[in-house]
Amino acid sequence: MASQVLITTSPYTTLLYFLVNDLDEIKQSNYFFIQHRKWTDQDKNHIQELLPNSYFLNEKPVTAKFRSIKLLFLSHKACQIIAKRIIPYLTLRLTKNHRWPFLKNSTIYAYDDISICSALIGSSDYIFVEEGLYTYENADVYAGNGKFSRMLVKKIEKFLNTPFGIKGLALNNQAKKLILTGLSDIPKCYSKKNLEIISIPDLWKKSNDEKKSFIMKFFNLSVNDLDNLRKRDIIFIEQAFSSDGYITRDEQIEMIRKIIEKYNAQRIVLKTHYRSTINYREIFPELFVWDKLTPMELMNLCGIKFTKAITVNSTAVSQLPDDVKIEWLGLNMNSELFSHLSNSSRAIMERLSARMPIPNRIKNQKEN
Repeated sequence: MASQVLITTSPYTTLLYFLVNDLDEIKQSNYFFIQHRKWTDQDKNHIQELLPNSYFLNEKPVTAKFRSIKLLFLSHKACQIIAKRIIPYLTLRLTKNHRWPFLKNSTIYAYDDISICSALIGSSDYIFVEEGLYTYENADVYAGNGKFSRMLVKKIEKFLNTPFGIKGLALNNQAKKLILTGLSDIPKCYSKKNLEIISIPDLWKKSNDEKKSFIMKFFNLSVNDLDNLRKRDIIFIEQAFSSDGYITRDEQIEMIRKIIEKYNAQRIVLKTHYRSTINYREIFPELFVWDKLTPMELMNLCGIKFTKAITVNSTAVSQLPDDVKIEWLGLNMNSELFSHLSNSSRAIMERLSARMPIPNRIKNQKEN
């Protein structure tokens, strides 16, 4: 029986877990892979071939409808939260120990900020694994130290998204240790926590060839893939705005279309977000779409270099080398790229961009 469990919602946290453990422990661990989009048989077979003790769960996304009528929009969202968050949470919390008895005695590594993760952790102690800059941006807000913390709507939404469960982002006594990369300033609320600050490049260098090969195979990054990626010098990093309910699916597709029109499609790699549910291969057949669940950080570790990275406001660009020019499109929400958004979508995106901290390298970046 495995002595460790990883509860992960993204390729990023999975990569961190792989880097901080040796290969034998990686192969012996139990895994809960959670995502919004439905796991395909191909995904499951590939992962279970490498990690037999793997379980696949889906947290259905909360979609955005009736955006022009605020009362209907909020009512529809509330109904979805009950059906897609609260009921599944309670069901999983009541049945988890029967379905997976090893959870009682295993050392749990987890990202804790969605309801399924909270239900699986239950009342157990665990080791928190960060989820990129989101952790640093929101921990103090969750702790009640941020400028948005006094908003009643935010408090209600936070409660409903993790109903009756542990506080997200390790803000509880159950999180006995936090594994962080130090991407940004350590949140004040973590000052008395047991922190382990790691370096992704250093851990990669210390890994032997067998472990590196396993990690690349797990994330479907082959030598042929690396060659194809090197033929393109621009990467567009997509975000799951429509899956997360910020804008509609059609609005997201049109946004991507406008961005592609600004550049030569033959130069661009479109890297999809792991929560994305849009099949860009069908919509943009001329584009090189990277829709594998490969973290950006692993591409960097394998020596993939781009001259330019484009994003609305994805914090993944912070992991790129300093010589990569970054176009942070969210700085100008009034540009032509966003002119097709409805008034309600534009208002939501403007609020999102306003509270998204801009990396210093982008603030100081000079136009060529």
